[in-house]
Amino acid sequence: MALTPTEVEAAVAARYRAGAQAVEPELCCHVDYEPELLRVIPAEVLERDYGCGDPSRHLRRAETVLDLGSGGGKIAFMAAQVVGPQGRVIGVDVNPEMLALARRARRQVADALGYDNVEFRRGRIQDLGLDLEGLAAWLASHPVTDLEGLDALEVECARRRREAPLVADGSVDVVVSNCVLNLVATEHKANLFSEIHRVLRCGGRAVISDIVSDTEVPEALRADPELWSGCVSGAFQEEAFLRAFEDAGFHEVATVSRDDTPWRVVEGTAFRSVTVIAYRDGGGGGAAEDASPACC
Repeated sequence: MALTPTEVEAAVAARYRAGAQAVEPELCCHVDYEPELLRVIPAEVLERDYGCGDPSRHLRRAETVLDLGSGGGKIAFMAAQVVGPQGRVIGVDVNPEMLALARRARRQVADALGYDNVEFRRGRIQDLGLDLEGLAAWLASHPVTDLEGLDALEVECARRRREAPLVADGSVDVVVSNCVLNLVATEHKANLFSEIHRVLRCGGRAVISDIVSDTEVPEALRADPELWSGCVSGAFQEEAFLRAFEDAGFHEVATVSRDDTPWRVVEGTAFRSVTVIAYRDGGGGGAAEDASPACC
């Protein structure tokens, strides 16, 4: 039987909590990153990076970038250099240990660059409306001890998503992610793509590197917590990955990078890295100001 969303989240949290403390080689694909962009990033971040692609190659100066599942901050810090001091980078991750790693490195990177254009926020990437650190502060003074308290919590969550979202509607030019979408439970993936679409400006784009499979992942693999946290069980079948963007309202969906050699083959199913670019509302040109107001 496939794992429940709660079980998936627990398995992923445990694996990446450990991965923030010590290197987990099995979580990595080989990627040739731009050496100059790595120079200012602390070694402890580089050693604990668990990616499968390089979406920073597809960014431009002065853009506002949202990095989903930012982990220790490697891609966010690379993006910070590409977009420059006129740009901005927001990293979102749910794992406190990974956020702590990224936040420790932030000052060192800013000092080396001479500007600070990166911040890290805690949230679930399938629910970019809810600021988990803000909610935790509220819970400290409003503990849930009964059903009335549970009702109050649900009301507060809805209020926060509406009035103080973690990431506002139409507020970023580019959403990037590096080998993280596959870690979201199957039941939450449609909402994940909807959230990516929501936060993008008109004409904005998603640049997503992730693991995909050549065939539908067998049910037996979806029942394995280690394979879930290891970027296997939650992988999209390759064509289904592209359709997920289209179903969420994206246009001009294209694979811009695809590894010919599989990263892993598990029980006959091949898993490989791809990078996909998809535009909100038929952008294609990239800059939000060039998009037609009708798309909003």
